[in-house]
Amino acid sequence: MLKSFTVNDIKELEQLERKLYESMDKTLLQISSDVSLTSSQTLFSKMKFGGVGFDPLDSKRVLNIIEQINQSFTYLASFYALEILFTEYAELAPFKLNLGTAPGSDIESECGELAAEVFAAVTPTSNQKLKKDINKVLATDAKLKFVFFMCPNFELGRQPQLEKEDVIVWALKGANVI
Repeated sequence: MLKSFTVNDIKELEQLERKLYESMDKTLLQISSDVSLTSSQTLFSKMKFGGVGFDPLDSKRVLNIIEQINQSFTYLASFYALEILFTEYAELAPFKLNLGTAPGSDIESECGELAAEVFAAVTPTSNQKLKKDINKVLATDAKLKFVFFMCPNFELGRQPQLEKEDVIVWALKGANVI
């Protein structure tokens, strides 16, 4: 399912975040009720193949929990990146958000001045994700180029040691496990 849309301001971004957390909450309730009524094998099967989980932005659409988790954290990373962009580059808003397999950069300013790739992973080097995203954003015509990532053990903020050419690399909040 392609998910591409324009986000005009922080209020619209907050609405997207609320939808995502509603789906997470609904899945948690579903797991809580299934835990005591289902065998571990059945529950794990439902988690992998369907029957537990929902689309992060549509809590009425069933999705397996593995996909929900992957999509939820990628979407959250995109939302956190947008918060930074709305704060630091508000003059370039609105921003086009391309989630999932939607074509284009993950985030683009509608004026064409900014392009960003966004990911959530265990480490920035997993599957050479950082390198691939830097190369992808370098291939754009945008003047401002970013890669945002959500990974444990990184402080929120710019990561100059990971930057290449004109691409600004930024670690996002939200990945540290307590």
